[in-house]
Amino acid sequence: MYKRKIISVFFYLAVFLLLSPLSSLKAEYPTRGERIKQVKVFFAEKQDVEYVAETTGSLVAEADTDISSEVDGVVSKIHFEEGDVVEVGDLLITLKDEEYRLKVQESEAKAAQTQANFIFARRTLERMQDLYEKGVISIQDYDDSELKFKQAEANLEDAKATLALAQKDLRDTKILAPISGIISKKMVDVGEYITEGDTKLLNIVKIDPIKVEFTVPEKYFPMVKMGGKVRVKVEAYPKEEFIGEIYFLNPKIRPETRRFECYARIENPEGRLKPGFFVIPQVVTARHPDAVIMPEEAILTEEGISYCFLVEGQRVRKKTLTPGIRLKYGMIEILDGISEGDPVVVRGQHILLDGDKVVSEPLKTSGKEIAKEEVK
Repeated sequence: MYKRKIISVFFYLAVFLLLSPLSSLKAEYPTRGERIKQVKVFFAEKQDVEYVAETTGSLVAEADTDISSEVDGVVSKIHFEEGDVVEVGDLLITLKDEEYRLKVQESEAKAAQTQANFIFARRTLERMQDLYEKGVISIQDYDDSELKFKQAEANLEDAKATLALAQKDLRDTKILAPISGIISKKMVDVGEYITEGDTKLLNIVKIDPIKVEFTVPEKYFPMVKMGGKVRVKVEAYPKEEFIGEIYFLNPKIRPETRRFECYARIENPEGRLKPGFFVIPQVVTARHPDAVIMPEEAILTEEGISYCFLVEGQRVRKKTLTPGIRLKYGMIEILDGISEGDPVVVRGQHILLDGDKVVSEPLKTSGKEIAKEEVK
């Protein structure tokens, strides 16, 4: 009996010794509470969003004209320098005109003589008609006087035409600007003999307004309108934006690129924009007023479905959404699932699970920017 009690004592002592480390360990590592996660939120905003097709293009002169002479001659004087701005009708080049002055004088004399012959023939016809009506002369005599009158009339018209042509040739010895623009190149010098229509004298480019040529993908054809505005960025002036107006849409789509041509004009009174500049035109294809926007980084994707986390009280809720176009500065339009003012998690969202407890802090930024969609 005594021996049995001794064994029992040792058994309970052994059990005590075995359990005591676990008890101390448990006291050393108490049960932990629910983990609270730190996040930052962005309150979804509303703004007007523009769908913009962005492409590339070039600036082209509104007119690029090589000037030739309409008469042969020797260059007497050049009235311009390369780079000069000229207006329609400005005198550019004078040719020696002695020969043409003499032709005008000769034609004037011939015209005066034929005018006198015409007057004489008309008076003669009037007298012969009166005599014929009185029966003094025969019909043959009357017909002869009428024929001479008609010949005199034809000679007069021919002399007038010859005189007009001689006068035009004389005027054409003074070569005038047919368009307003800038003299881009001089191709002749004083004393040089030029031939009618064959010799290029100078080149004028018209750059106010200046033309923008660019192409747009075919999917935007129904959205681009005649008279629509196009915003143009130029590498030469990276901080500026120029506004043009579309005046031509090519109805033919290029099969090799599936794009169509557009032309626009930009006012260029100071001539800062030059033909040949590389440009980035941006065409507004649609507008969404009061669109909901938020940072794109807040959007997560799982099996092709987009979602984000909203803060509700001290917990987060997983919310499915439909994204729209990407905007400036990392913002994105939300077509469905998010409303204005919703607190969207934008920092710490990658470690969240639906229903997690969080402490949130506002993200100090704003999405007040206009949308830009890049054309692929």
